[in-house]
Amino acid sequence: MKSPLARVILTLFGGYLIILLFLSVYDWVEEEYPKRPTKPPSSERIQHPFYHQEVANALKRFYRLPESEKAEIKKNLESSLISMEQWLTHLGQSDYQIICMGELHKESTRNFLAEEFFAKFSTDVLLLETTPKDLKRLIKRMDAGRDYFPLLDADIMKILRSVNDRNPAIKIWGIEETDEQQKGQHGHSISRDQSIAHNFWDRFQTGGLHIILFGALHCTNEPNWLFKNLCNQASLHVKERMLNVRVLSEHQNGPVEGFVYFLDEIGIVKKHFVIPNTNSLHPRIYELFQMLDQETLEKYRSVIVFRI
Repeated sequence: MKSPLARVILTLFGGYLIILLFLSVYDWVEEEYPKRPTKPPSSERIQHPFYHQEVANALKRFYRLPESEKAEIKKNLESSLISMEQWLTHLGQSDYQIICMGELHKESTRNFLAEEFFAKFSTDVLLLETTPKDLKRLIKRMDAGRDYFPLLDADIMKILRSVNDRNPAIKIWGIEETDEQQKGQHGHSISRDQSIAHNFWDRFQTGGLHIILFGALHCTNEPNWLFKNLCNQASLHVKERMLNVRVLSEHQNGPVEGFVYFLDEIGIVKKHFVIPNTNSLHPRIYELFQMLDQETLEKYRSVIVFRI
């Protein structure tokens, strides 16, 4: 080992190991201590210009209507779009057992839900789009005092703290499909959402309120998605106490942005609002906003729109 060649080889090998160690530590730090997003939300009123032709047409058609019908539409919208406070009061007086809240995994959505929903409304069980194993890590980080850590690209710490502060006895479960369930599907026609539904029922508490916070598609009423699977499997008693909700900001979706623009233009200016029953709008609204109807109103019983 005294030869110059051997020393060069050892030096190169040692340097290679140091680089590998550094990269491994760097990757661990990046994964374990991700940076909080700092980009502020855009303040532009129109962020989905493609959809605004429909809005322009809707406004033209609206202004051509008889005054009596315009007044009727505005009255309907004023009563059908309620505040978060009114909706939370309604929920508190209801006997729902399962509420599926479909979100886009965005920082703004998680902040809104933490501050305006979970901090003001108690639930018995919260079910998240993560596996039990990964949830344990999230809870451990929260208990260690971490103020930020993402689940599916958006912070979940604030929501976890809000639900715990509101109800210290809350049960929090991760019901995402596990690796074991995926591997066990070979040769079987069990979908991911069927596995998630199975995991949900394993943790269902009779008589309790369960809030499922998942990606929006999982909470749609369309076949093969989670909420529809749960509806098909629930008893009649529970089925009558189920609700699916879509949560999004005015700029996270083009048709919703257009609808909010329309509301502002006709003088119905609201901050955050809820459509508690998407079947209750004036018939003309479904006619004027067909994309909104097809993408959202037909698929969810309630819709929450928040404005930044």
